[in-house]
Amino acid sequence: MTRALSIVAVVGWLAGSGAVRADDVEEAKAHFRRGVELYRAQRFGDAAEEFEAAYRAKPHGSIHYNVAQCRERLGQWPAAYRAYSDYLHELPDAKDRAAVRASMGKIEERLAKTGEQLLVVYSDPPGARVTVDGVLRGTTPLHLSLAPAAYALALALDGHEPASERVELTSSASRVVDLTLRRAPQPVAAALAPDPGAGHDLSARPQPAEAERVPVAPAPAAPKRMWPVWVAAGTAAAALAAGALFGASAKADAQAISSMGAPDGARASQLAQSAQSKARTANILYGVAGGAAVAAGALYVIEVKF
Repeated sequence: MTRALSIVAVVGWLAGSGAVRADDVEEAKAHFRRGVELYRAQRFGDAAEEFEAAYRAKPHGSIHYNVAQCRERLGQWPAAYRAYSDYLHELPDAKDRAAVRASMGKIEERLAKTGEQLLVVYSDPPGARVTVDGVLRGTTPLHLSLAPAAYALALALDGHEPASERVELTSSASRVVDLTLRRAPQPVAAALAPDPGAGHDLSARPQPAEAERVPVAPAPAAPKRMWPVWVAAGTAAAALAAGALFGASAKADAQAISSMGAPDGARASQLAQSAQSKARTANILYGVAGGAAVAAGALYVIEVKF
C-alpha cells in the first residue's frame, strides 16, 4: 500500500509568495533531512513531526506526501488520507496523482470497516469557520471522521459571503469539499457616504510629499549559495580533461609499440608498462569525474531547488 519515501519534496520546494528568510530555509532543510533519517530508522511518528515542521518553516505541497507515508506506516488512516488529500490539493498536476488516489481508495476501504468515512474541507481563502449540522467544528483546512449520512455544511469568514453545501457521505467513500468564498459587497451606507472634500477647493488640501509616493522596493530574496555546485562541477571537468590527456598518452604509447621498425624488447616493455599505467590513471580520473558530476547534480537540487 505504501511506496518508498518520496524525495520529491526537495525538488521544486517553493516558498509561496514574497521573500523567504535565509534562516527559514536552513530550518526547513534541517527538519527535512532529520525526517528522512528518522523514516529510514523506521521512527515514523518522529519523522512525520519533522516533515510537518519543515512544511511550517517553508511550505510546499510535496512534503504532505512524506507525511502521508509516515501516517500510513503507523496505521493512522484518517491522518494519512488527509495528508494525501493535502498533497493533491496543493499539487493538482502531480504526476503520481493516479497512484496517490489508489492509496486513498485503499484507506477508504479500511475506514469503511470502522463504520466511518472522512469529510475533508478546504476553502479559498483558508481559515473559514466550519459548521456541520449547525455545530462549529473548526476552521479550514479541516478533516472530520463522520458516520455515513447527509450533513449540512456551512462556511463563514469575515469579509466574505457565507457558503453552504449539503454533503452526503457513503459507507464506502470519503468526501473532499473545496469551496471558494466570494468577498462580501461593500455596505450601501459606506458606498453612499459623501466625500468630505466635496464643495471645497481641493487645491487647498495638503498634498503628500513627493517622497511619500515613492514605492518601497521589495526585500531581495535570500541569495543562493552556489559555490559547492561550482566546486563539484569544476572538479568533474578537471578530472575529465586530465583523464582524456592520460588516455591519449596511453594510446600514443601503444601506437609506438605497433610502429617499431625493428624488434626492441626493452623498449617495447617500457612502452607497454607506461601505456598500462597511464590507462589506469585515466580510468581513475574518469571515475572521479563521474562522481563529481553526480555530486554537483545533488548539490544543485539541494541548494537551488530548496
